[in-house]
Amino acid sequence: MKWKQTMDEMDRSIHLRSEEWGYRVALLSLCGWALWSSWQTIASEAPYNPWPALILCASTVVQGFVRLGLQQRMVAGDEEYQGPNRLFQAAVGATVAVVLVVSLGIALIVWVYGR
Repeated sequence: MKWKQTMDEMDRSIHLRSEEWGYRVALLSLCGWALWSSWQTIASEAPYNPWPALILCASTVVQGFVRLGLQQRMVAGDEEYQGPNRLFQAAVGATVAVVLVVSLGIALIVWVYGR
């Protein structure tokens, strides 16, 4: 019995798309968790939980650097390459940035006013 089979191009494409959607759901879940944690800190004076914002920041930064590195290495000298959808990347980046700013703002408020 063979556990790992070699994938053809269609299988790789399906696998890549499923991982992409999984990553998007994870990012949106982390955004929701960070906002919920921030809201709980403001509304019910619960202790601030910085972990969702820190995980969100780390995963976004690592993904961005890995993408840039792989992109540079793979498309060096390729004339047929077309760039990724910059509008979608900007929308996701803006959403993550807003969540991080809100979460860090709540952390600053908690730190200054000492709830």
